[in-house]
Amino acid sequence: MLEGNNYRAKIPSNLGDFEFEGSQDFVEKQIDKILSIQQVSPALPARPTETKKPETKATPPKRTGNNGQSKKSSSPQPSVLNDLIPKEKIADLRSFHDLKKPVNHIDHYSVLAYWIKEKLNVVDLSLNEMWTMYKILGLRPPKIPIQTFRDAKSKKSFFDSSAEGKYFLTSIGETYVEHDLPRNPKGK
Repeated sequence: MLEGNNYRAKIPSNLGDFEFEGSQDFVEKQIDKILSIQQVSPALPARPTETKKPETKATPPKRTGNNGQSKKSSSPQPSVLNDLIPKEKIADLRSFHDLKKPVNHIDHYSVLAYWIKEKLNVVDLSLNEMWTMYKILGLRPPKIPIQTFRDAKSKKSFFDSSAEGKYFLTSIGETYVEHDLPRNPKGK
């Protein structure tokens, strides 16, 4: 088939369908190659016929959970640790949190890690500890809780990770909580 100065050819064969587009000379050479290959290898099994779907833009398949809905994360859901904070310390946690006035998740993680280190001597933290404190304070947790640790580590150096995969507040994070929170209002 001729389209402008380009020729197109489509050849079905036992090896599959071949399509060529280009100058007349190029297309004729490709046709000759396919025909010569078929003459040399006629014993190749016929390829089963397939119905071609219209070409669409390739999109990765959606990962789904058991109920067919989109799967958001492959990491396990954090759990609440019921015995992490004694009931008599919850008011102290709440007042310290309110005093420091964190404005984003990295601030929240830093304030909570500082408090739990100072008051309960818990140094290494997992998502379960953060999740528990968020729930106790009635805070909305981040969409991807582990990402907050990663961002606080890579962007701010407030946390570092231990060999067990837990995180701990660095001296930079401690200094931030002690001296930079609460933030001063702009213009003062």
